[in-house]
Formats: sequence, structure tokens, C-alpha cells
Amino acid sequence: MRTANINLAHMGQTLATADFFEMMPGLPKQTVYSRIRQLAIGGEIKRVGRGVYQRTAKTEFDIDVTSQMEHIFKELSSQFPYIDICVWDLLPINALSQHLINFNLCVVDVDRDAVEAVYENLRETNERVLTTKRMFDGIASYDGYILVRKLVTDSPVSKIGDLRVPTLEKLLVDLACDKEFMVFQGHEIEHIFTNACAQYVVNKNKLLRYAGRKNRRERIEQLLINNSSIN
Repeated sequence: MRTANINLAHMGQTLATADFFEMMPGLPKQTVYSRIRQLAIGGEIKRVGRGVYQRTAKTEFDIDVTSQMEHIFKELSSQFPYIDICVWDLLPINALSQHLINFNLCVVDVDRDAVEAVYENLRETNERVLTTKRMFDGIASYDGYILVRKLVTDSPVSKIGDLRVPTLEKLLVDLACDKEFMVFQGHEIEHIFTNACAQYVVNKNKLLRYAGRKNRRERIEQLLINNSSIN
């Protein structure tokens, strides 16, 4: 009886469904798909697109939740229970960029219609709060601030407990496209994308879908061209 065992060690980093069929010739289609599911459940591969998988030598991207992030999310969730809130800071960028940054701020992404209300609420207890339209200098000038921004509908976020944080795909698109992050654009964003794609699992479909919602799909496609780590 034929088995569906395969050796991932001799396979490429990125795999298409057709690759599995080539390595298991003659087996029924149902058996091949079953084996793919088993590999995914076992954590040996991860689906990153329609019919596209990656070996999971790459790790999942994680954001370290700070006490400030937890406090802000808890307070805003209490005051604005019906809006979407995503909280993060700039520290993860140091793991991806060529040049380390010596400043940090907390980013609070909320529904478009709630930006001003959230800004005013946070200002009641902290003067160092701003919105993108109130930024008159580069982001490096706002070390220690809280930046309130609009959250694009259907932004890719993940949950750590009750806290919503951006996925790597959201982080990459925002850094590459949003004017407040101009300091990271140019050659630096190329390094960030290269390192992110080399170190972590990146879902290309999610990346491009989010970029499309921001009308910047072509920009992200261009950044992906020179990154063989993601197909």
C-alpha cells in the first residue's frame, strides 16, 4: 500500500499544491489534500495564499504588549465599547530595520468617526497626544506621545487576550504607505520588507488585500518584487 509520507527537508521554502502532487505521484487527490492538511495541523507548513504554503522554519510575528498598551486599550474599551481599537508601538521595527530607532510612541488606531473623540478622551489625562492632522514635524519629534489614527475597515489585526494588535501585514503596509511613517520609507522600508519576509511568515494575499483597501497595492507589489522569500 502506498503511503503519503514526504520529506520536507528537500522541499523549497514556498510550496504550491502542485508541488505536493509531484512528490506523491499516483496517489488519489483526496489523499494528497489530506496529507497537506495534516502537515498544516502539525505546524510543519502554513497556508499563506490560495494553494500556496510555506515551511514554518520561519516564525510567527509577535508584538510584545506593554503596560501602556494594555492600559490604553482597557480605558478606551470602557469609554467606547462599540468601536474597533488597535493598539501598538514602534519597538517591533527595530527587529526589522537596518538602523535602530531611538524613539517610540504608542499608536492607537480607531474607527474613522471616533478619532476626535478618542483624542479628546486621552487628552484629559495626558497632554502628549496627537492625531495625524496635528503632526507638524517628523514622527521622531514625538517620542513618548500617543498617536491616534483612523483604522481602515477590515484591517488585519490579531488578538492577544482582549487586546487587538496589528498583524505583520498591517504593520508592513502602514510603514510603507502612511505619510506619518515617512522616516521609514525609501531604502529603509526595503530592508524592513526583506527582513520581515526572511524571518517571518507573511501572508501575501492578506498583505495585498489590505494595501488595496488603502489604494496602495502597486506600492506593495513593487516592494515584494525583490523579495524571493515570499511568492
